[in-house]
Amino acid sequence: MNHTNLQCKIKLFFTPKNSYNFDGNFHKPSHFPSSDNIWEEGKYWITMIWKEQELGLKFENKGTINKPKIKLNIYSQKPLSKEFVESLIPEIRWRFNFDQDISYFCKNFRNDKVISPIIKRWEGMKPIAANSLYETLIIYIVLQNATIRRSVQMLENLFKKFGKKVNFDNKDLSIFWEPKKMMSSTEQKLRDLKVGYRAKFFMKITEQFANKKIDEFILRKMNKENVKEEMLKLYGIGPASVEYLLFEDFYFCDSLETIPPWEQKIISRLIFNKKLVSTEKILDFFKRFKGWEKLAFHYIWEDVFWRRKHEHIEWLEKEIRL
Repeated sequence: MNHTNLQCKIKLFFTPKNSYNFDGNFHKPSHFPSSDNIWEEGKYWITMIWKEQELGLKFENKGTINKPKIKLNIYSQKPLSKEFVESLIPEIRWRFNFDQDISYFCKNFRNDKVISPIIKRWEGMKPIAANSLYETLIIYIVLQNATIRRSVQMLENLFKKFGKKVNFDNKDLSIFWEPKKMMSSTEQKLRDLKVGYRAKFFMKITEQFANKKIDEFILRKMNKENVKEEMLKLYGIGPASVEYLLFEDFYFCDSLETIPPWEQKIISRLIFNKKLVSTEKILDFFKRFKGWEKLAFHYIWEDVFWRRKHEHIEWLEKEIRL
């Protein structure tokens, strides 16, 4: 794998909208680990490609939940122009969701008997789209019908073939690739990377992005139904994946229509203290958070995975496909 040192550095400060939970946003313990990012308490490193430039980003928490302030060091191979940085700032604000106002949710449901203690622990936790839409879709595809170990292996094989390693701030991280790089490959070469049937999905989706059939920036300005319609045109992406995208990439906090089976089992335990209840019953429960159903789900879901970092939860371990 190619290796690049990012030695030039500039410093910026951001003030996200209140409330903003740095660790609850930059680290989602329910997500599978990928080698393009590292989280430590109060710090987060991730790689990024912007306008064909390879970047390393280091975020540091310099504020509080109610007075958030974030320091960002941007690392690059060569000095960045003022115009480049000015174009990057709105993208950083979008990807790390600095501007979404969720104060109504945090205040209005603070006394709800189920979610109240979770809001107190994680006030200001939001979805963040740390990766580009294309990169996110690559991750979704490696997660399809696979254990975590297998998904990690597939993504690493793709990084070795199409991405590279970059070094910045004494960290070695993988960086994704531009769609056009994968476009020059073939389905068989992808299958040789042990990704199975997903090879076809990677090629089709890469083609859609390389040929500008999908424009992430136009999608961000659309309403939920239009985004949903466009996402369903993506090859190999079904309703469950679209619902994740609506929340995690486009920040629609009300999208809760499907509950995949393994989520159904975990939520059944967390809310109803039963091994399994119907998806209808679960969806009916979340109606109490009208307009914020998916965000409420996110709080309950991430909370138990944060707990898992510090304690052994026997029934949860049985449900997680490592």
